[in-house]
Amino acid sequence: MTSTAPAPRDLALWRALALMGRRLVMGLEQRLQGAVGISVPDLDILMALDASPDGRLRAGELGEMLGWEKSRISHHVSRMEARALVRRVTCAEDHRGTWVEMGAAGRGALDAALPVFASHLKQSLVDVLPAEESEAIGRFALRVLDASPATSCRAEIDRLGIELGLRADVAATAAS
Repeated sequence: MTSTAPAPRDLALWRALALMGRRLVMGLEQRLQGAVGISVPDLDILMALDASPDGRLRAGELGEMLGWEKSRISHHVSRMEARALVRRVTCAEDHRGTWVEMGAAGRGALDAALPVFASHLKQSLVDVLPAEESEAIGRFALRVLDASPATSCRAEIDRLGIELGLRADVAATAAS
């Protein structure tokens, strides 16, 4: 069996991107835990629920939006439900389906977490990058996501393209 190692520069690019991502998430994790007592995955779920039109999502939609496996969503939602951050509600249209809704404690946690998140985002990313580099990184991220063979998260990728102002074609289709 022949294996070809990546070129040193390609490997360095991968390691730099992976380390940057871990550091950004780790910094946010420390800030959220210290200030609010929630994790980054908790925040991801609360923000997804907050962004949904009805303030709730089917468990499968939530998993697709976050790119998580079904079991990860199920286990994490159970842990959040135990802390009253979210609640599961049986879907009236399909009794096999489950809605995930934000609980009152979840709303309070999200309201407390958003300024912490905004501060971390500004200090660790926005203030570090000039506007043209920020736009280039957005284009780069979308190109890599579009090239990914994964079929999950398509709607989230399209939404990000619209919000970054890089997907006018998707925005026009969504508006019609």
